[in-house]
Amino acid sequence: MPAEPRPPATAGPLGLLGGTFDPIHLGHLRLAEEAREALGLAAVRLIPAGQPPHRGEPRSSADQRLAMARLASTGNPAFEVDDSEVRAASKSYTVLTLERLRAELGPARPLVLILGADAFEGLPGWHRWQALFDLAHIAVANRPGYAPHGRRWPATLSPELAAACAG
Repeated sequence: MPAEPRPPATAGPLGLLGGTFDPIHLGHLRLAEEAREALGLAAVRLIPAGQPPHRGEPRSSADQRLAMARLASTGNPAFEVDDSEVRAASKSYTVLTLERLRAELGPARPLVLILGADAFEGLPGWHRWQALFDLAHIAVANRPGYAPHGRRWPATLSPELAAACAG
């Protein structure tokens, strides 16, 4: 049976997976592909952070990490690589990237920010984190040591994040 044709990458929900990617590895790619399949994403855009604000200086340069992301995504037509954070002269804040993408793609295209459970739990430390909920859907992937599907999260999330999730 032939595979179902994918919608063009310019239509349908767009997944966004950012990270330092120092180096990008199979876990990142597996997360991107599994999120694409599970959420019906038309494509997943990998976004290497140029100057990550929450981590120390990466071992690899931003250009090296961008090149690694491009090489790793070769062969999967559903993966795109976005160089905007690498090319930016300032720190890589997710909210600014989402605002740029929202302006570029318009309000109708669904954006899905893919986060690991550890990153999600740390959202209150991110720059203008509350705005993320207005700019994109947020998909949270389980990580070792974190409760699947939030069964323990209500007790462990910060009050601000729990309130944002409640609507």
